[in-house]
Amino acid sequence: MKTQVNSDKSIKVSAAFIRFIDTETDRVLDRFAAQLTRVEVHLSDVNSKKTGGADKQCVVEARPAGLRPVSVTATAPTVNMAFAQALNKMRRSLTSIFGRLGRSSRHADPARTTAAKKPVSAKKKTAAKKIAAKKTAATAAAEAADRAGARKKGIYQARRKAWPVR
Repeated sequence: MKTQVNSDKSIKVSAAFIRFIDTETDRVLDRFAAQLTRVEVHLSDVNSKKTGGADKQCVVEARPAGLRPVSVTATAPTVNMAFAQALNKMRRSLTSIFGRLGRSSRHADPARTTAAKKPVSAKKKTAAKKIAAKKTAATAAAEAADRAGARKKGIYQARRKAWPVR
């Protein structure tokens, strides 16, 4: 997974800060490293040189292999806070996306991803056979009653019979 950092002209980005962003991105998104080709971090100052509340913005864009890019945005008073918030949003978003697709991450719990089949005991097999026999007997009894006309009509059928003929 490759990390690329971009910033606008009002934010000074040093080599140490780029290393920090790279290591944090690797740490937080480590479980998705096999499925991501590149992560881009865009840092910007919303209102340029003016001071104010939450004016630093961080956009993190992840590019999963074979899928469309996923991006999240966070705004905070400092660049570090905006970056941390955006990275956490990206982790949640990727967890959701890969979970929906059924892709397991590298550190996925094998018990959760594949259901282990347990051997069925002889008692459970006989109980299942008895239940199946009861169901077939009940079905046969319902069919016999239906043939005899003893079965009640559904509400729709009863209403339809009561409608006037056109």
